[in-house]
Amino acid sequence: MRIFLALLLFSFSAALWAEEMPSRIEATYDVLARGIKFAEVREVFIRTDDNYRIESVTKPVAMLALFQPETIVVVSEGEIGNAGLHPLKFSHRRTRDTSKNNAAEFDWDSKELTVNDQSGIRQLPLPADTQDRLSVMYQFVANPPHRDISFSMTNGSKLETYRYQLQTEKTVDIPYGTLKSYYLSTPPQRTAWKSEIWLAEEHSFMPCKIVVTEDTGEKLVQVLTSLNIVP
Repeated sequence: MRIFLALLLFSFSAALWAEEMPSRIEATYDVLARGIKFAEVREVFIRTDDNYRIESVTKPVAMLALFQPETIVVVSEGEIGNAGLHPLKFSHRRTRDTSKNNAAEFDWDSKELTVNDQSGIRQLPLPADTQDRLSVMYQFVANPPHRDISFSMTNGSKLETYRYQLQTEKTVDIPYGTLKSYYLSTPPQRTAWKSEIWLAEEHSFMPCKIVVTEDTGEKLVQVLTSLNIVP
């Protein structure tokens, strides 16, 4: 499901030191389709000195919880440096359908990314700005975007390049409140597919809303419902 790939990010122009990152961030999100909530996401970011760990747990709700009671646990671990998050390990694990599990390891010295999924283990070239699909969320906190951006990202199965256009001075209405935000969107595609991200300007630029429009025109929406940031 592309909503889980839409939790994205990039390379930025401004650099912060590791000690300027919060020591802990707790966030929850609702995930909706056609205006109906079908899942909840709970995330915890922890910084220990110059290292980080992020865990994201997605659970279905309502009828989906009865018919597809699948829990998805995603973990990113790595270092924090001048350019922000520097992932070392990534895993995407399903508690029931383990055939869809995948993982990635980052060898920055040899510039090699190792991905591991149902197709086996493969090595790919590792671009300097690469993030995993979870660390990208918190790279916003480390280095807020100031212009159009591009980045490389892995989901544990493949490595792709993404490009986003930036607009500042937006507002967004979500369950968490009415927030000043930065707005990122992908350039026009050949199909209806589009990804949009709103960053909460007054809340460390945490992603507060994500909308992914599928090729069919169907929209998947993820919205922030609670947030706690500890300096």
